[in-house]
Amino acid sequence: MSVVTTLRLKAAPGFRVDASALLPAPLAAMSVAEIERIVLPAGNDRCVVGDVFDVSRGGDAAAASEEASQASSDAALVIEDAAPWLDRVGARMTEGHLIVQGSTGDHSGFQMAGGVLRIDGDAGHFTACEMRGGRLTVAGDCGDFAAGALVGDMEGMTGGTLTIHGNAGARLADRMRRGLVLVGGDAGDFAASRLVAGTIGIAGQLGAHYAYGMRRGTLLLAQRPTYLPPTFTDGGRGFDVFWSLLVRSLAGEIAPFSQWREASLPRRYAGDVAVDGRGEILVMG
Repeated sequence: MSVVTTLRLKAAPGFRVDASALLPAPLAAMSVAEIERIVLPAGNDRCVVGDVFDVSRGGDAAAASEEASQASSDAALVIEDAAPWLDRVGARMTEGHLIVQGSTGDHSGFQMAGGVLRIDGDAGHFTACEMRGGRLTVAGDCGDFAAGALVGDMEGMTGGTLTIHGNAGARLADRMRRGLVLVGGDAGDFAASRLVAGTIGIAGQLGAHYAYGMRRGTLLLAQRPTYLPPTFTDGGRGFDVFWSLLVRSLAGEIAPFSQWREASLPRRYAGDVAVDGRGEILVMG
């Protein structure tokens, strides 16, 4: 049976808190008293877990979440009543299940390498920034630079799956090199900018300058955009095998991407010819 640790908010600290120390596996090996003494950095200030959260321990993962019950050997952590002042939730996470009931601040899932992180509300900027593996799901909206790179770094997301049910901000998947990103709503300016590789699906509308500097990879659009970048050319429709494999891999994901097994081939555009020209935009309809 999985060890389930629950942190229930009891008093907001009044400043932003670094929650990167709150990971399922390490906390599962600690007693409740040890968890309550963990120091959480907060800029020039700090607090301990016991000042902010009520800590409890249980053994029924199914009561915590459906995901946690699917792998009985995995530890689970549930954070209840989370708020946007909680930064770096799930940062560098490698295993286990972390369920956030509420919203999170910036850098959620930063350099995450494994496990499952589920955020039931909104997430701030740099969500899944430089993510390497695992699965991160945001039920609401997401800020800027999701699945992107830190300023000055050369690689964004390099593995794993990021699913955003709401809207995404600007610079979605900037410098992404590998992995899967799906957005159920709209995306801001410069979506898929400087994409090196990987697959990005956007169900809603796009902001300006999407696919800017795209070198390789796939941008899948559920709706026809209002314009196509001038540096993309008609790429034809001769990619039947690739398309059948792609839609099969999306069968368990969010709509509309999970509903295309019987769909006709999308329209393909190749580019960005200004940099390399080996990327593609696939447009449904």
